[in-house]
Amino acid sequence: MSRFTTALTAAVAAFAVTTAASAGATKPKIVTMPASVLKSPDARICMPRTTSPMVAKDKTLPETLCQTVEQWSAHGVTIVSK
Repeated sequence: MSRFTTALTAAVAAFAVTTAASAGATKPKIVTMPASVLKSPDARICMPRTTSPMVAKDKTLPETLCQTVEQWSAHGVTIVSK
């Protein structure tokens, strides 16, 4: 579990930098994650709320959302593996 947490934390940090660089873009978000993170369809991936152009401005949600790949897809975020 520790290896998973480390990989997830690294992916979130890398994505935060990417998100900051592309803030304001209207293109669908594409996030690349290690394949080990995406092994289980029930795995929850934690990313900043601003990752999703659909829920970025919803201040009622927490700053960090932990959702499955399917839930992120519903919010306009495509997650692909390396």
